[in-house]
Amino acid sequence: MPATLQPTGSRLPAHLVIFLTGFTFLLYEVSWNRLLSLVLGATVTASTIVLATFMAGFGIGAFFWGRMANQRQAVGPMLGALLGGVGLFSVINYFVLTKVVPGIYSSMGAAGTSATSVEFLVFLLAVVLLFIPAFLMGGVFPLVSKLAVSSDETMAGVLGRLYAVETFGSTVGGLLTGFVLLGSLGQMKTIMMAAVVNLVLALWLALDPSFRLDDKGVVEPAKAAARPSSDLHRLALLGAFICGLSILSLQILWMRMFRIYLTNTSYTFALVSSVAIMGLFAGSALFSRRRLARKDLPGTMVKVVLGVMLSTGAGLVVLLNLPDLLMFPFTAVMGSPMARALVLPFVAALLIIFPPSLFSGFAFPLACRMYAHGAGNVSRDVGLVLMVNTIGSVVGPLMAAFVLLPLLGATMSVLLIMALLGGSALMLLRWQSPDGGLVTVRNFLYGGVALLLVLVLVSPNWRILPPSFSRFDREILYYQESVEGTLSVGRDRETRTRSKYTYVNNSAVIGSTYDAVKVVKMVGHFPFLLDLECEDVLVIGFGIGVTTSAIASHDEVKSIECVELVPGLRKAANYYRDLNHGIVDDPRLKIIPGDGRHYLQTSPRTYDLISCDPTHPILGSGSLYTADYFQQCRDHLNPGGMVSQYLPLHKLRPEEFLGIIKTFATVFPHSTVWLGHYHAVLLGGLDPLPLDFTQWSDNVQKLGKDEHFYVNAYHLAATLVLDGETILALGAGSAVNTDDKSYTEFFNPDCLLEENIGRNLQFLMKSRSPVHSIFKNIPRQDLMDRYLAGNHLLTESLYYKLERNDKRSLDLLKQAVQANPEDQEYPFLIKLYF
Repeated sequence: MPATLQPTGSRLPAHLVIFLTGFTFLLYEVSWNRLLSLVLGATVTASTIVLATFMAGFGIGAFFWGRMANQRQAVGPMLGALLGGVGLFSVINYFVLTKVVPGIYSSMGAAGTSATSVEFLVFLLAVVLLFIPAFLMGGVFPLVSKLAVSSDETMAGVLGRLYAVETFGSTVGGLLTGFVLLGSLGQMKTIMMAAVVNLVLALWLALDPSFRLDDKGVVEPAKAAARPSSDLHRLALLGAFICGLSILSLQILWMRMFRIYLTNTSYTFALVSSVAIMGLFAGSALFSRRRLARKDLPGTMVKVVLGVMLSTGAGLVVLLNLPDLLMFPFTAVMGSPMARALVLPFVAALLIIFPPSLFSGFAFPLACRMYAHGAGNVSRDVGLVLMVNTIGSVVGPLMAAFVLLPLLGATMSVLLIMALLGGSALMLLRWQSPDGGLVTVRNFLYGGVALLLVLVLVSPNWRILPPSFSRFDREILYYQESVEGTLSVGRDRETRTRSKYTYVNNSAVIGSTYDAVKVVKMVGHFPFLLDLECEDVLVIGFGIGVTTSAIASHDEVKSIECVELVPGLRKAANYYRDLNHGIVDDPRLKIIPGDGRHYLQTSPRTYDLISCDPTHPILGSGSLYTADYFQQCRDHLNPGGMVSQYLPLHKLRPEEFLGIIKTFATVFPHSTVWLGHYHAVLLGGLDPLPLDFTQWSDNVQKLGKDEHFYVNAYHLAATLVLDGETILALGAGSAVNTDDKSYTEFFNPDCLLEENIGRNLQFLMKSRSPVHSIFKNIPRQDLMDRYLAGNHLLTESLYYKLERNDKRSLDLLKQAVQANPEDQEYPFLIKLYF
């Protein structure tokens, strides 16, 4: 009889081991992806290469360890050694990536080594560090298969159950990591917890005799079973390969499309990814319950590949119509923003991602069953099938991210993947029925593949646009899909203002409202108004160039480096020349493609000003609001330098809002906060900020007239709300936001409540610092008092406008005019809003 676990009647040990390994492996994958995004940059390029490296290590490990286990009886200790190695190397990797790599950047940069060479070295190191534990992980499923499979007759069901339990563990691990562990424990403790689980499992496997095979029951591998036909082998391997390629390439494409439609939060995409793994679990669980005769296996594989193809097509139809089918109805019936942010993605993922994933989950154990030579060779054969499957999983994301998306766009890329699936089904049919049977099915497939290829070549105008474009019938001015994001520029068709809008995926690059334009100009101008001596500037996030143009308007600036993740925004900026004054033509400007934070990490240069106007911290830019990032900025400042950063009031509870301010102040003790209506600006430097008001006035006068920015020294001084001393007192009990434990990335669901902006506005109204803490020798204190009184009334008016009490809001604005008739912004706002 074949090898078996002792005692023979128990399935619990193998199932528990495979569940916990699936759980910890997804925990590692999610944690490593986040950690490496901080080290290598939060780019699609970096994350795709990391994913491909992980899958390559996993596949090679499956093949190598499967063959090793095929010749051995002490499988339990070998499995324990693999899991112990995974835990040990995961701990080593964490400390190398967080402690050693930053030192490599700084020391080699200081030594004059080129940034390209340093980048290559670090990337190579990261690939090796990731490959080793992935290589060890790859051996787990083949080894557990050998432990659990007791006979040829039960092999199919056992393999299906094992894969189902592993993917269920992965689902639980992914959800817990994204929703609970990283936010509550932090990055380091999450990885250490997984390592402890692996080490405990390793000890159990090494010491428990039930994981040792019965010597009397071992079958010689060569005699285990008759070899299946070569056609059945080819069917199994092609099915495993094409399902791995299609699901992983589709995952890249689906995520791109979902980022255009859905709220870009860490929770949203943890949920979407987990639904994909749930599909694998459901498919493998379904396979474990089927009792397929050997003669039915080839036809079943054809049906599975066709199932992936057809369900992908149905999902694409849903995806192209997602706003009208789901988004707008959900928004109308669901009051909770968090429910909209989670329930909508979950339902969309169930309709679009779950069905193809289910078929793929069925395909893997089916391929193992088709290829396996019997229970005696199960580890070797499962290892080979897993390697072929992961080869497809390596090719798929690389092909999707670097070839299909830039050349065809997301929609046409999905059609091409469907054509590949159809072509693969034709090959499977040919091998299944070389005599030319199943003519109707073949003709249907030939016609379907031809139609798909024609559609790809013709490329109909099936664009994936932000939901607001269809809701408000906006004219498309510019559209571009690139590796790093989808860029859309639109304009209202039937409105008086004909406002323009620019989005990267579903994140607005700049608002079209008066207050949105005002605050980004404040980010650019205020360091100069505070008398910063500035020649060299780094801008993180070009957007459409408004902040950069404000900086460039100061003649003393000689060099502006601007790092932008989506370089196509340079072309989009041409549609906003009235706001950015044609900044893209300024010879002082150098736009550098890439992740701004990563550029800071790799560059040895220092600057007089570092300015940052990112997207919202909970919508993808959380790493630009941590103490670690602010420290990087400080390390790259020249003596007397400053940092200016946009600070939103919306989608943050007062706890997070004050926490970010405190985090900034822990790195820059000479910090201030300035209020631009519904937005704020963080300003900090290495030197004290007090300034003679006459110098401030002179600097303001140099700005000249700007129809989008009210230029008056007293008016702008009155926007000061918090100074360093006030921040220190208010933030005493607030937590510092860090890379390890980021409450901007893993945020409290209440951050999405609409009333937060009003609460933060009230907090600033009640906590205002006196202007004389920054400005000395104000010549007209009576005039300053009037501007301050008017600004207080304006802020209160804005609060009541948020409360939809327009009457009270208008009354307060009129009071502001009476209290401060010199300020011309108030009459303008009355006309604008009322």
